[in-house]
Amino acid sequence: MNRRLEWHKKEVEEVIKLLLSCKTAGEIEEVFDRILTPREINDIARRYQALLLLQQGKSYLDIKQETKLSNSTIARISGKIGYGFRKTVQEEKPQEEKEWKPPRREIKYKGVPTGFYKK
Repeated sequence: MNRRLEWHKKEVEEVIKLLLSCKTAGEIEEVFDRILTPREINDIARRYQALLLLQQGKSYLDIKQETKLSNSTIARISGKIGYGFRKTVQEEKPQEEKEWKPPRREIKYKGVPTGFYKK
C-alpha cells in the first residue's frame, strides 16, 4: 500500500470490507454518498474513465480533453497500470532476460564525428 496510506491502513481495509459487503449498486452508492463529497465521487469517476481510455491506447491529450484531468493525474494513473509499477497478475507478462551492454559512444575530434566508437 502507498506510504501515505500506512497511517490509515486499518481504516482503508475497513472501507474495502464495507464495499465488499454491499449486495447492490444502490448500497455502494449510499456508502459513497455518506463518506464522499459529490466532487470526490466525480473525481473517482473521471479517474476511472481515464484508466479505461489509457487501456484503449488513447493519447494524453485526448484523455485530458475528455476527462478534464491534469497531465500529472493522467501520468500517475498510467504509471499505476504498468509503467514503472507492478502490473496486476492477469496483465503480467514474463520478461526476457537481456544481457547488459554498455552504450557505445561516438568519438569526436573537435566536435566532428570520426566514425569510431568507444566501448
